[in-house]
Amino acid sequence: MYLIRQFATLAGVTVRTLHHYDRLGLLSPHQRTESGYRLYTTEDLVRLERITVLRYLGLSLRQIADMLSSTQSGKLDIAELLQTQAVILRERRDGITRVLRAVEAAERSLDVAHTPDWQLFQTIIKEVSMQENAEWPKKYYSESALEVIEQRTSEWTPELQEDFTRKWNELFAKVEAAIASGEDPTSPNGRDLARQWQKLVERFTGGNSEVQRGLNAMYNDQSNWPETTKQQHAVKPEILNFIRRASASQP
Repeated sequence: MYLIRQFATLAGVTVRTLHHYDRLGLLSPHQRTESGYRLYTTEDLVRLERITVLRYLGLSLRQIADMLSSTQSGKLDIAELLQTQAVILRERRDGITRVLRAVEAAERSLDVAHTPDWQLFQTIIKEVSMQENAEWPKKYYSESALEVIEQRTSEWTPELQEDFTRKWNELFAKVEAAIASGEDPTSPNGRDLARQWQKLVERFTGGNSEVQRGLNAMYNDQSNWPETTKQQHAVKPEILNFIRRASASQP
């Protein structure tokens, strides 16, 4: 028997993750101490291992719960998921291979000409950036927030994304116009722009506070974003400052 902190250390996960899995009914210890503390067993460790593998294969926690409740369908689904994950891993491997080849080619160019081939260095930067862009946002979000994002992403259509992007661009233009005219963020128009901003944010967060915290942390750390992401998606500091001041002045 293991208390929750002992079990978390043994399994290499956080206590917060175990609490989240318990709330979802994914991994609920069957025993507790007289004081009410959770007690985990080696059987729970085996179940956690299955959950971890299925998460790695790309399933949402909701899908994992359904799969673990049905052994027969789970076997069929796992076979398909393994094939899908193999494709994803091969794509990642191919990306790393391209980076390695570009690095080796750059080394050879230095050995032969003693002058760097800058085009090769551009290739290296591009390939590494592509690898970074796929995973870097996840570090800002908790396990439960990633689960919400994953669920909402599965329901997000190209048409919704097009509409979402258009509305953001229109709002950015309005805020920039307000800034250019010297408008006070605490004015009625400034507060209205802040409300429009929050409505768009809630289309992404779904009103979930955990997702909102992760989103805030990500945008507060724009200086550490991958370079290509900064160029394409970073929000100008003056726009963020305007919206923050306008939001703070809301009645």
